[in-house]
Amino acid sequence: MLLKVFAVLLMTCISSVMTFAIVYTCETNARQQYEMFFPVLCPKGCASHTYTIWGNGTYTHDSPICRAAIHDGRITDEGGAVMVYKQPGQMSYVGTERNSITSSSYGYWRGSFSFTPNIPDTPITCETPALDKRFVLLNTYEITCPSGCVSSSAEISGDVIYAHDSAICVAAIHDGALTNDGGKVTVYKQPGQPFYVNVTRNSINSTTSSYTRSSFSFRSDLPDVNDPPFACGITAHDTRFGTQASYNITCPKGCLNDDRTIWGSGSYTHDSSICRAAIHDGVLTDDGGPITFYRQIGQPSHIGIERNSISSSAYGYWRSCFSFTPKAQDPPDCTTTAEDPKFFDASQYEFACSPGCANSTADISGTVVYTSNSSICKAGIHDGRITDADGGWVKVFVQPGQQSYNGTDRNSLTSLQHGPFLSSFSFTKNMTDDGDHSTVTTEKPEKVKNNDDGLYALLIIPIVLLLILALFVCRKYEPLQKFTSNSSTNLNFPPITTPAAMEEKNNYQVLDN
Repeated sequence: MLLKVFAVLLMTCISSVMTFAIVYTCETNARQQYEMFFPVLCPKGCASHTYTIWGNGTYTHDSPICRAAIHDGRITDEGGAVMVYKQPGQMSYVGTERNSITSSSYGYWRGSFSFTPNIPDTPITCETPALDKRFVLLNTYEITCPSGCVSSSAEISGDVIYAHDSAICVAAIHDGALTNDGGKVTVYKQPGQPFYVNVTRNSINSTTSSYTRSSFSFRSDLPDVNDPPFACGITAHDTRFGTQASYNITCPKGCLNDDRTIWGSGSYTHDSSICRAAIHDGVLTDDGGPITFYRQIGQPSHIGIERNSISSSAYGYWRSCFSFTPKAQDPPDCTTTAEDPKFFDASQYEFACSPGCANSTADISGTVVYTSNSSICKAGIHDGRITDADGGWVKVFVQPGQQSYNGTDRNSLTSLQHGPFLSSFSFTKNMTDDGDHSTVTTEKPEKVKNNDDGLYALLIIPIVLLLILALFVCRKYEPLQKFTSNSSTNLNFPPITTPAAMEEKNNYQVLDN
């Protein structure tokens, strides 16, 4: 038992290290990273790779970082450490040959990076919004606005506090911080607001807008901008959720019918509505109330399913996410079995399955009751709990080991027959067959998956040989016994010992190993 516990802890530690470790290769680009600046340890030999880079000094964010670092003269082909700084998109990128690497030219690209923190000197226009990437790391900054912004067609939302997609210079005139002549203005970043009002000021009309994750103002002394209420649309990307591992918020009533999108299930992308995700996850009702959410690292995939009258959307990799438990749920995996360490000591649990698990190479053994080394999701399809096209959540009940497991054809899947096994699982607590099966059940006794049969054979062979040997010895001993009884000489033969009884085979040593 101690060995099992040690193995589980070791596997958990290894899994945790693998989850948080970042491996940089010659093809890693800045688009794959969430942080605005981050260190990179480049491997040796990236100069000889053929991955294209675009730019010179400032590179498109899909250019390989390590080749760009060699091109920029930061490291040699021997590798080394560099600091990477994400930058706003540039209108053009010039291709040059430097340090034996030729970069390519390109026109406008939406994101870039460099190896210095200096923000490229791109002009501020009447249309420049506060969500421009050059302001991401700044809480307060000063810009110079051009003249004539009153006639700009750029939109703004709010009054005094403006939504982050509002044009800064137009908002500054609306607020009275500038005139139409332009000039310098100081901008203060603020948290996202539940809503933004429309007000006409200084010949500029602002529009009404709902929640955005951040906002800005031209005054530093605004009262209560960090206080609730929180809106249904608030996301974990909101600027007030930037430093702690978890946050307590109070969701308003009526978020069930809000049209905000959420991505994932159990673990949600950080731009999903927190309150709607909480209802989807079952920790909150439409009446609202207090919840705790936990910031998590990005997941490679997010499953979209319907739960509690809310449909979430599926998505692939996303750089950051959140959940309502301290440990984020692992992404759905068609090969996960009930023997996974995450289910250690659980008597029942729910598990999310992604679509397409019917094509998984993982085996399943049994019908209604399955061996614990069977794929949970594939068994869920076989049992009729979910479909291959949609996936979804299944509730798993841990069951004791059975003496045999029937192999059947169900729902276009074939399960295997199996002999005795240490533990099992089913999708009903009392192991009843109440699944919604779409095809007729047909037993397949000829398909036997019993790894113990070979071990039984190995034990039977030596037992038979020992019996034959014992019979041979007994026959040889019988005439000698007759001879000694008629002889005057007392021959002291040692007693014949029979073989010791074999210990009963442990049917479950495969599991223990």
